[in-house]
Amino acid sequence: MLNDAHKKLIQDSWRMVVPVADTAADLFYRRLFERYPQYRALFGDDLGSQKKKLIRMLAFIVKAMDWMDAQWKEEVPPERDLMLVVVAMGRRHSDIYKIPDESYAAVGEALLWTFDYALGEAFTEEVKNAWALTYTLVAKAMRMGSAVVDRNAAVNSREFAQKLGEEALFQQAKAAGHSDDPLYLEGVP
Repeated sequence: MLNDAHKKLIQDSWRMVVPVADTAADLFYRRLFERYPQYRALFGDDLGSQKKKLIRMLAFIVKAMDWMDAQWKEEVPPERDLMLVVVAMGRRHSDIYKIPDESYAAVGEALLWTFDYALGEAFTEEVKNAWALTYTLVAKAMRMGSAVVDRNAAVNSREFAQKLGEEALFQQAKAAGHSDDPLYLEGVP
């Protein structure tokens, strides 16, 4: 279970990634396809929108960590519920994109490598463990999504999560002093 200390490590390290988010996305996909070239065929020729989706989803996940342990008993609107959004994302990855179950380990490996490369010495063992735990929980929830029956909920939550991710990334970039970058501004009012 993620605790407040894990959440703080994730949020603090994410703040350091936000200014180099586009480079981090490039590194992530480069590493994934170098180590697991069989997954390249699952993506279209233009990875630009996929890279943005990755960063926005990570921003959404980090934003969801604003809730401290005691707040998890409170009511959350479904479109802001991290668990529901991630379960729906798993459904889409399974049913629509035909992402194989075994790819979750490869993605986790590439993600941790990317954070290690992007953060350098700031990627301490504690930070690594917090990200590994977060990814493990997200991957488990996504796998559960393949059993979800309501396809419309999966599609609708993706769009809302992308919007919330855009807004979160913009706010995170603004806090880091990088809000003039087009990556952060696209689609944000």
